[in-house]
Amino acid sequence: MTAGRGGDAPGARGKAGAERGGAYGEAVAGPYEASGSGPVVGGGLGGAEKGAVDGGPGSAPGTGGAVRGRRWVLVAVALAVCCVQLDAFALNLALPQIAADLAPAPAPAASPDASGGPVSAGGAGSGGAGGVRWVVSGYLLAAGSLMVGAGRLGDLWGRRRMLLLGLALFGAASAACALAPGLPALVAARVVQGAGGACLMPAGLALLTGAYPPALRGRATGWALGLGGVATACGPFVGGALTQALSWRAVCWLNVPLACCAAVAAWAAERPARAGCPARSRRAGRSPRAGWGARSARGGWRARRRGGAGVRERGRARRWDWPGLVAGTAALAALGLFVDRGPAWGWWSGASAASLGACGVALAGFVRRQRRAPDPLVDLSLFRNGPYVALTGSGAVANAATVVFLYVTPLALQGTWALSAGEAGCAFLAPAAAMAGAGVVAGRVAPSRAVAVMAGCLVAGAVGLGAMAGAGTLPRYLCAATAAGAALGLANALTLAATQAVIDPRRAGEASGVTKTVVTVAAGLGVALVGPTAGVPAGTGAGAGAESGAGAGAGQAARAVDGALWVAALACVVTAAALAGWLRALTTRDA
Repeated sequence: MTAGRGGDAPGARGKAGAERGGAYGEAVAGPYEASGSGPVVGGGLGGAEKGAVDGGPGSAPGTGGAVRGRRWVLVAVALAVCCVQLDAFALNLALPQIAADLAPAPAPAASPDASGGPVSAGGAGSGGAGGVRWVVSGYLLAAGSLMVGAGRLGDLWGRRRMLLLGLALFGAASAACALAPGLPALVAARVVQGAGGACLMPAGLALLTGAYPPALRGRATGWALGLGGVATACGPFVGGALTQALSWRAVCWLNVPLACCAAVAAWAAERPARAGCPARSRRAGRSPRAGWGARSARGGWRARRRGGAGVRERGRARRWDWPGLVAGTAALAALGLFVDRGPAWGWWSGASAASLGACGVALAGFVRRQRRAPDPLVDLSLFRNGPYVALTGSGAVANAATVVFLYVTPLALQGTWALSAGEAGCAFLAPAAAMAGAGVVAGRVAPSRAVAVMAGCLVAGAVGLGAMAGAGTLPRYLCAATAAGAALGLANALTLAATQAVIDPRRAGEASGVTKTVVTVAAGLGVALVGPTAGVPAGTGAGAGAESGAGAGAGQAARAVDGALWVAALACVVTAAALAGWLRALTTRDA
């Protein structure tokens, strides 16, 4: 690797960037600069030549075709993010009905905690068979284990193609979920849906990075993530309303039109030219010298059958790292299984130890392979990029805290504060709007200030979560929830937007896949943390029951909710302190 590989002028600027530990340690001019002048890997958005990420070689960023293509890309990615986030949070409230319809219990349970109750730690309704847990677990395991490979494949094969493939898989699997005749078919469809989600997020974020010039990338990513934040915040109540009014199958059908609209937008994004490049005719795009016809120059299908990736990067053919993909996927699947099933198995049980051991063995094999492979799946120098590692690690903590926030807030509104489902939905509008607006703000944060802003967001989020736990009135609780939602929403959006700004744009999909994998695993930890709160019926609030048993249940629920909030707040404070220490060490070293 050389210091000027992104197309920047060689010399002192590139050398200084390599010495300061820029993206991938040496790929860009500095630790916070992401030069967009280099070629996109494998043609980037499907074969565009050098300069695609900046709007085309020698063309002004405001070229009409490029601007239209960028807008379509933004619409496509925003809708794709909405699909993933809405599905993730809307289906949880439908799980008790899924258990009743597809896995009914053979006999009524004596315990109120096992009688069609709310979601358990594994994300399943406790009223049906244990297999209902896999409705959520299958999706998370598939998505988390495939994101790294999908992100790198998007860099090599084409990010727009990966986005279209992911939308096709996600939409078709959603329809299959809605039509599932039984639990095994539903779980299988959810696994395919998770594979589609793994293609969507890394490819979509990398596509925005390639379609917009550096000055506009952050804002575009912020808008896309802001719309996704709306789906995240409103997902639980949308799922509950559709399940109550129609059926849990309506929640699955909701993804189909969204995926179709996103696919149409992605298809319209300057298909021959690829979004962000000067428009050209379909014939030129398919000529032997450009576009689709460049397949022969990249090695063609014969090269792929011989083990080649069929693409060229930096003037040489690249091969797809199949051993690394297998080892990495196995490690992530074992880790996801440990995180997801650990609460049910017991953290110190033999099954948990076996899954954790398998993760360690596969991870060791993966690292060994990446060090020796000529074309690694993940360039390990990525982890020498200090800002990227800091933002990804702190973003994982913020995401886990957000999961806790989104799970316990509806429970508290309907339990502790005795609101109906409709009233709770209206009360949650303010936190939802704060989370959505935070995504737009994140796109305007300068990359050089991203780590400091992240630390501030974690501190503010911790204060908000602690205030929620100690609120004595409903207005105070909602104010604290709004503040926490804004801070955590900004932290999550900043994780995805800023990490794309501090890495080499040519490997944006790979970096995005790693980031999304880390935050997905952290989300599983957040779900495990809120497991005790989900085991208590939400409707047993202080004003909902007159019997002593109901009052005891309400007290137990309140203590569990407060405990989860305090643990999440503590994690945010510790992470913010670590970020502050890292920034101070950098300042001292530079001085």
